[in-house]
This record gives sequence, C-alpha cells and structure tokens, in this order.
Amino acid sequence: MNAHTIFERDLNGEMVSPSDPGYDELINAIWDTMKMATELNTGYHTPDEVRRILSVILGCEVDESITLLPPFYVDYGKHIKIGKGCFIQQCCTFFGRGGITLGENVFLGPKVNIIY
Repeated sequence: MNAHTIFERDLNGEMVSPSDPGYDELINAIWDTMKMATELNTGYHTPDEVRRILSVILGCEVDESITLLPPFYVDYGKHIKIGKGCFIQQCCTFFGRGGITLGENVFLGPKVNIIY
C-alpha cells in the first residue's frame, strides 16, 4: 500500500478496504455527506438554501447561477465540481468518489446517474 491517504487512493480508483488505515474517516465522511443530502431532500428549500447545502456537500462555494432541483443523491461530494450555469433536475445521483466535473451550462435531466 502506498503512503497516500485513503481519500487520495479512493479518488485515484485504488481499492480501499475496511481494514485500511483511515477507512473509518472515509466512511464517516460518506455518512456525513449523506446526512447533508437528507437535509437537502427533506421539505422545501429556497434556491439559495439549496445552494448553501450543496456548498457544504461539495466542500466549496456553489455559484449562484447553478440550479439544483432536489431530491439529489450523493455518496461523497468533495470530488464533485459543478460549473456556472448548470441545471440539475430532480432525482439525480452522483457517486463521485473518483471525481466528477460538470463544465459550464450543463443541463441534466431527471434521474441522471453519474457514477465514477
């Protein structure tokens, strides 16, 4: 096993195992992200509130030009980048532990799954 963190190994597509050092930190980060997604998906939120919660999930500021219509399902959002002007319809799923990048002005229809 190399000296990279489990997060770096996971992002690079390397196999990670519950017996690996740092696995608890990784799985807890996934649970934390899923908790925030549940908050996003529960009840009505204004567009600004949706972007605020999405910013927490992604770990970076989300541009005000981005529209996300919940529900939105995600396992670990820190490796997901969403460009300006993107529109993400309801019921999309992003499993982005290997990294997902949406360029500017991308429109995703309902129930799109991006798994990487």
